Amino acid sequence: MIFTVIGFNVNSQERIMQKLNLQTKIGEGKDKEVTPLFDGERRKIVQITLRNKAVLEAHSAAEPITIQCIAGEGKLIVGQEKEEVDLQKGVLVTIEPDVIHEIKASPKVSILLTKFKDK
Repeated sequence: MIFTVIGFNVNSQERIMQKLNLQTKIGEGKDKEVTPLFDGERRKIVQITLRNKAVLEAHSAAEPITIQCIAGEGKLIVGQEKEEVDLQKGVLVTIEPDVIHEIKASPKVSILLTKFKDK
């Protein structure tokens, strides 16, 4: 199944939209797969899929982000205290700028990452 996300600017005379196709099932592929979906002026959206218990090593983002689990299961480990969040379909987490985080697939997980950019 593919979910479609559509966005538009309601404040202008012109309707602007872009259709984003999210993969909601995890098929065969690389252990770590990053699929860019949108790169706009104020946000960047990518789908990240981890297979075979792959790990997205600890890192941080300079901007605020959201991580939403689209399929599969995994663990999100956040902050110096290494707080764990179970990633399951529908879980949405916000993370402030410069916070260390990592993701571990159990055994596979697909997330939607939104990075909010400064203007």
